[in-house]
Amino acid sequence: MATSAKTPRRRRKGASLPRSTGGRAVFDGPAMMRLWARHWLDFCRGMPLRGRRLLDGMERDPAKRVHDFRRLMKAWRSLLKLAPPALAEEAAALRAEIKQLRQSFGASRDAAVVARTLQQLSPKADGRLVLPADRAPAPETVAAMRDALDRLSVRMEAWSVAGERGGFLLAAFRRSYRKARRAARHDPRRMSLERLHAWRTRVIDLGYQLSFFQPAAPFYYKDQIDAAERLRTHLGAVVDLDMADRQLAAEAEPQTKIRKKLGRRVARQRGKAAAMIGRVLGERPRTACAHLAAAMTHQEPRRIRLV
Repeated sequence: MATSAKTPRRRRKGASLPRSTGGRAVFDGPAMMRLWARHWLDFCRGMPLRGRRLLDGMERDPAKRVHDFRRLMKAWRSLLKLAPPALAEEAAALRAEIKQLRQSFGASRDAAVVARTLQQLSPKADGRLVLPADRAPAPETVAAMRDALDRLSVRMEAWSVAGERGGFLLAAFRRSYRKARRAARHDPRRMSLERLHAWRTRVIDLGYQLSFFQPAAPFYYKDQIDAAERLRTHLGAVVDLDMADRQLAAEAEPQTKIRKKLGRRVARQRGKAAAMIGRVLGERPRTACAHLAAAMTHQEPRRIRLV
């Protein structure tokens, strides 16, 4: 049976939310929340530049650059889900375009993952399982992606959070947390692949959003962020192993022994994912949001490194 999502999550020793000392703060609560609202917008506006830097260095270690670019696009989409209601429609449109950018490298990434997985399971396999060369994407593909990032950057320059006090960040975070926690009610060891994939997306969103908010209480959120990354890794491994299994199943000689190994690996990864639920989603959404609100009103935002 899956670990209950209601199990209290343990914190590191000494990890606690900031408390008021009774002295006068440099910013009061509403002013601090306005800083967080502005910080969110500035951070999202900076994503296209980060993406361009990764594309500009694509010739150097292309496999890592592709991996980092895809993660950056996921982070950007996750943070755009925190958008205030006035920008929700435009943010949704941007997320769809960012998803297309990420998928531009999807086929090559999936092929490399499948080949690497099969080679690990069958090191003496024939040439069908040889890893594809780590080549940089075609120059025209990279150029088109640069242009797309520039267009998205221009569109975001028209965005404004004037009048916002940051409450939209808390409301959106609570939605993300609630969706991830509800999905965790189903045992990961018996989830359909479709349901598990959808849950992984919610875990990714939650992990990046927690990373964005971590400066509000660095030690308090560190363990939860680390656990979310591990949970994401376990769920991602299940998806990758399934891709490899489907490729074998489609072959004339489906490699029964290798498929059995894949099945055992999938079971282990699903079990590990089930064991992580309490560490990532142990608090109720209302409690988690209240903790975050208290932290944000006491601590100024600062830039963090997501990728």
